[in-house]
Amino acid sequence: MSEVLSSMFEHIDKMLVGCTIDYEALQSTTIDIHFFDNYENTRIVNSFLFNFGKLQDKIGAKLFKQVLYELKEIDTFELPMLDVLHMLEKMQILQSVQEWEKLREIRNVLAHEYPFEIEERVENIALALEGFVLLEKIYEKLKASVI
Repeated sequence: MSEVLSSMFEHIDKMLVGCTIDYEALQSTTIDIHFFDNYENTRIVNSFLFNFGKLQDKIGAKLFKQVLYELKEIDTFELPMLDVLHMLEKMQILQSVQEWEKLREIRNVLAHEYPFEIEERVENIALALEGFVLLEKIYEKLKASVI
């Protein structure tokens, strides 16, 4: 494994630790309209959502292509994302292209949410928690493909 890829995994692993801590904190409580009465809960949600988005960026924008490059599946980084996703599906790192598309949809929903619409925010947090589990599974498969 190259130093570049090793460094990327190390950085993402550290990000995963923080996101996992927040994920577990959110999973251990009831998230309802009263949840946001406590600022600490809001802080945990914000931290989780920020890290979830950053992880998705790092994995999708950088790591996918680096892994494919290291495995000699591609010889250029100038590949459309859809082609990358199809390759990952063929390698069974993704179950389907739609799996990654679902994560992108969650990300888009989160980017356009309005914090004062509490019911919507509660639903979006549930989506992000689901998405995190999926993202973590994809990451582990990706990592296992080069180790």
